[in-house]
Amino acid sequence: MGTDGAPFRRARRPEHKQQRYEAILAAARSQAERKGVSNVSLADIAAEVGVHKSALLRYFETREEIYLHLTAEGWQDWVDGMRDELAQLPVGSVTGVAEVVARTLAARPLLCDLMTHTSLTLERNVSLEAVRNFKLAALAALADAEVLIRRVLPDLTDDDVRDLVGAVSAVAAGLWQATHPPATLVALYAEDPRLEHTRLEFTPSLQHLIEVVLTGLLHPRDGGGAPRPD
Repeated sequence: MGTDGAPFRRARRPEHKQQRYEAILAAARSQAERKGVSNVSLADIAAEVGVHKSALLRYFETREEIYLHLTAEGWQDWVDGMRDELAQLPVGSVTGVAEVVARTLAARPLLCDLMTHTSLTLERNVSLEAVRNFKLAALAALADAEVLIRRVLPDLTDDDVRDLVGAVSAVAAGLWQATHPPATLVALYAEDPRLEHTRLEFTPSLQHLIEVVLTGLLHPRDGGGAPRPD
């Protein structure tokens, strides 16, 4: 059944195919937001759309390709979300950049979850062309981020910003899982508060990491480190 209660028929006209394509992405997003990316199957997505899972394969090769597409969308949405806030920061505001980057990422829990699975699973069960499309979309979002961040911190190079975003995405993926424990750990912490000291808070922990990375990139000679090449 479709979302309006009517049975789905095979999409034949271009506009109907586009509607089906968008319905698949919306269903995958909805399922992941409710259950977590790792707990969603192709059959779950198909059931929410109202079609057999074989019908989804006319639009996407695999479940992983669907979520890779949503990851690319999420990256661009995150960069767009930083745009106005970064534009209001004074030049040189390391703390401001760190706060905006961390907070806007925290406001996108699905992207944080997707980051956990991108290199682990999503890039591994798709075709070369699907990975190429994802990488190109991610590079476009990164290019936008470089412009936005370097306006505030002009001493950074494009390579510096790439290093920053790479560090943020890698750490955020693990940090998101650590700061959103499963029900068994939540119950354990409630039963034995002594063990709760291991819990972290996502946004302040990520902001602190970003400030540390930015300080290292901007002041590489401090602390006896090797000088940056000119």
